[in-house]
Amino acid sequence: MGWGYAETVRSQLKILGADGREVTNKELAVALDLVSDKEKRGMYRVMSDLRKQNEIRRVRPGVHVYLRKPGDDELRQKLWRVFRRLRTVTTDDLIELTGASEGYAKEFLRMLVKRDVARRIDDPKRQDKSKYQMINDPVKMPEDEEKARRLRKLRRQKRREVLAALQAAELAIKKARELVIDETM
Repeated sequence: MGWGYAETVRSQLKILGADGREVTNKELAVALDLVSDKEKRGMYRVMSDLRKQNEIRRVRPGVHVYLRKPGDDELRQKLWRVFRRLRTVTTDDLIELTGASEGYAKEFLRMLVKRDVARRIDDPKRQDKSKYQMINDPVKMPEDEEKARRLRKLRRQKRREVLAALQAAELAIKKARELVIDETM
């Protein structure tokens, strides 16, 4: 997926709307550095598309909640389905059959080992290519609580950083306005 304008808007919505926080159009426009109505039109079009795709929900005029991108868990579901079907896999199998990155596939398999769903079978001839075998089939994909905890912590940290940057920007704008007003009087 490319990094177009819609992705830029989406990423700001994710940051500003972390943990279900409401995001105003004004906050989003400031985060995207949009000033004029003409510049904001593109943002409004993207937000309209995101509403149609059920990524955001309008709370009231000018205020939205970021739900999430549909299909965020789709790759994890693919990995789980392939693992359940094959019962014994390598990282390369998962990469080839699901399109996952090597790091993501390895992380997924490590999570299954920690949850006692799989065991690692080392190949003495090829230590870099371990196999993973299912030892317990819970049917439903196990949740990766550790990753969720890390992501929540990261989101809180990013939110603090964004809010600090917004406060600094507001302070700079206030000072600039004061200077302009002082010069005109």
